[in-house]
Amino acid sequence: MFRKEDMFRLEEQLERFVEGGTKLYLEGQRASAQEVAWACMVNEEAVYMPDYVFDELGRLDELYYDRVRQI
Repeated sequence: MFRKEDMFRLEEQLERFVEGGTKLYLEGQRASAQEVAWACMVNEEAVYMPDYVFDELGRLDELYYDRVRQI
């Protein structure tokens, strides 16, 4: 069941990544934390495991959310 609290929690978590310099992608396109959180919440039946991309120093550089159907 879609719960706004869950969406806001995910959005806040993703915003912390963005503030740290991580770039977010949704279906191959740059996206905001809000766009990714919304896409994950409206497709609540699926389970998502983002792809983590690290830079040469081992810092998280990019998060990819692919195969998340957008309504």
